[in-house]
Amino acid sequence: MSRRSHVLYKSLWELPTYLRHCEVSRQRIAEELKQLEDNMDEELSGLDRFEEDAFYGDVTDHWFETAETLPRLQWYSQLLLVYGYFEKLLNDFCTEFRTADNIKLSLKDLHGQGIERARNYLVKVIGLDITFTTSEWQSIKQIGVLRNSVAHRDGFVDYKPDSSKSVYSKLSNIYGVELRQEVMGQEDAQIYFNEKVIVETISVFDRFIRNLIAEMESG
Repeated sequence: MSRRSHVLYKSLWELPTYLRHCEVSRQRIAEELKQLEDNMDEELSGLDRFEEDAFYGDVTDHWFETAETLPRLQWYSQLLLVYGYFEKLLNDFCTEFRTADNIKLSLKDLHGQGIERARNYLVKVIGLDITFTTSEWQSIKQIGVLRNSVAHRDGFVDYKPDSSKSVYSKLSNIYGVELRQEVMGQEDAQIYFNEKVIVETISVFDRFIRNLIAEMESG
């Protein structure tokens, strides 16, 4: 039976806010770095070679923090925010369906957690299964691996490039994600990505939601 979902439709005009947040953050980070580099150029003016060496020694850590560390923390934070939004959205959709159809079985009655538990409820209880066979859902599961690495290990993963089942290998398949080692022989690697990964994540969520709406309304 065809129906409409307030929860899903509402998300279609809420997700663009996350895109705007992403662009505002990108601009602010770029402005901060530009200001720092302009100040460095001004202070370098008139210095001799030895004074330049001392100057660079003093500002290197500050520049690295502005160019590398602050952006990494910003995009980590935005990934956690938008993924948390999507997870809550699926949970709310399950609850909306349960209330409308007076279903006794609740989401909490199922095993598992996060988006996988919501997926199980929507597929096994509600009968919405087509959308969970799409490429968007596979991408979302990859994003989930990325999110968990950021949330639970501060963005570090074990360095296991030779294992196809390792988190390292799974994250290597996400376009725009870089795994860096500071020294040779390091047992782990740190995750780096920029705003483009967040933008693509939001785009995937949007396409998935639209697919879910189409499946629900054609049922």
